[in-house]
Amino acid sequence: MKLALHFLGTVVLLYASLSCRAEGFAFEVDSPRFKITIPGIPQLRMEVHPQNASQPHLRFLGSADPYTVAVYTPTAVEGMTPLECAGALARSLAARPGTPPPSQVLKARLGKNTYVAMYAVSLGVGVRLNAHVLSAVGGRYCIEVHATKLSIDEEDLASWVTELENASIEPN
Repeated sequence: MKLALHFLGTVVLLYASLSCRAEGFAFEVDSPRFKITIPGIPQLRMEVHPQNASQPHLRFLGSADPYTVAVYTPTAVEGMTPLECAGALARSLAARPGTPPPSQVLKARLGKNTYVAMYAVSLGVGVRLNAHVLSAVGGRYCIEVHATKLSIDEEDLASWVTELENASIEPN
């Protein structure tokens, strides 16, 4: 009986740890086929981006306070790798309104084919934490997942980095 209870306890702990890992943001795109996973962000309801009709690379948008996630799939030069797409997309951030100079953007590799560019933008009250999770798929598309979190404390940047450290974009 004692062994059976120990075994049952182990199974419950294993199940609980696996279910905790399954939580977070996950979204699959059909064309091109890829899956986005950001364990540190809650699941959001994603809808077609409101500007998709005129700008087809603006694919999906979802938000639930304090988070927003947007998915973009700009066309790549044939055969671009995830690293090449990440580099091109990260360089393009400097031209976007409200983005700090490149020296204030943290860039890192999150996995084999996933990269991130992160920065904070001060608001009147609080800060907007930004993360651009970057990759490529199918040799024809760059992938950019722009995640933001509104916060009242710039000290949240450290926890934001932790929330994003296991993010991934994988072909599906």
